[in-house]
Amino acid sequence: MSDLTLIVNVNNRIMSPYAGYEQPLWGSAIAGDLISKGKDVKILDAEVLDLSYEGTVAQIRDIKPNHIIIVAMGSNPNVSSTAKMGKIKKVVDSLIGEYDIKIAGLHPSSLPQETKSELGIEVMRGKCFNGTPDLPYHLLPMDKYISHFWHNLHDGSSRQPYAVTYTSMNCPFSCNFCSLKALYDWKNTVYYRDTNTFIKEIDLLVNKYGVCNIKFWDEHFTVNHQHVNDVCDKLIERNYNLNIWAYARVDTVEPKMLDKMWKAGINWLGYGFESGSDEVLGKISKKASMLQARQAVKMTHDSGINVIGNFIFGLSGDTKETMQQTLDFAKSLNIEFTNMYHCEPLPGTPSYNETEKDWDKFGQFSKNQPYSIARLFRDRAFNDYFLDPKYLEHIRQRFGEQSVKQILDMVAFGKPVTR
Repeated sequence: MSDLTLIVNVNNRIMSPYAGYEQPLWGSAIAGDLISKGKDVKILDAEVLDLSYEGTVAQIRDIKPNHIIIVAMGSNPNVSSTAKMGKIKKVVDSLIGEYDIKIAGLHPSSLPQETKSELGIEVMRGKCFNGTPDLPYHLLPMDKYISHFWHNLHDGSSRQPYAVTYTSMNCPFSCNFCSLKALYDWKNTVYYRDTNTFIKEIDLLVNKYGVCNIKFWDEHFTVNHQHVNDVCDKLIERNYNLNIWAYARVDTVEPKMLDKMWKAGINWLGYGFESGSDEVLGKISKKASMLQARQAVKMTHDSGINVIGNFIFGLSGDTKETMQQTLDFAKSLNIEFTNMYHCEPLPGTPSYNETEKDWDKFGQFSKNQPYSIARLFRDRAFNDYFLDPKYLEHIRQRFGEQSVKQILDMVAFGKPVTR
């Protein structure tokens, strides 16, 4: 009789035709590590299967695992972790006492110790796996994943098949709103995958699963230039005609490297611009300036790569005036897409320590917390940005009329699209 561990990704999907549904990479990394140790593992991705918590519980009972690891984290840690916790609590409450249950991921790793003791289950701190595991795509329903609509905005191509992979883990920087380092014991060490191992995974995704659309999950793909060159050289050799997007920092890119990235199939780079105020950028320890942002956008566009910018309203030091500056700055960059967020002070971050806390015992913002000024501003800024005639004309000139229709349909749908 096997000793089966089930990795569970609880459903917290965004009900929008414009959102992407990505492989649960952190859970897959845990699974890959266990498989390398000879363990019997399955993955239940309740999100891509769109299971209710009752349906998730029923599936778990049908599988009859010996151990359950529930991962409180989506493919982008800071954005997707907190919201999952309430859904996870329902699943845990239904199964506690029946199974050996552990919870892993960013949010539980960064919760205060007194909160962890109230969960009633074991919290797996930090990475909870060794090294940089291979990802067991064979345990996932690979035909069901779909890219974010903007990933294919430039040519209107099919959003499937789609895959998420990684070439490195962790971030060497320390922005005050980010709790990512809770996964890495608050260290700045970046863990790089072996390039040959990584490229074999790309071969598998292309040749077995027919994948063309790929996201590099790395927090900052462009930090180590030699690593970028090694990865891109191997992708260029294969000439797979991939449609890749990756995260970057404005102070880590240069023209020669960007040209090579474009040749390797990287069509989009996501920059965390965060704010349109140098004063606010200083207060959040971003260590990058608005001037560097403008220079990075120009270099990226000159290489042929499209830009998606991330902006956050309500950061440390933000006022209504600086949030308006951020919106104006976003418009002035003339980039191809944006994500807009309101800042929530996540446990473990300096911004959390600066604010009054209103958390329930499971590490979720209380439902009694009123909508913040920043959230209301974000909602207005979303429409203001995407309905700006200058922006729509830029999209029309760059991608054609089909892309403008997609943008207008997205705004009409009425839900901001998140990364």
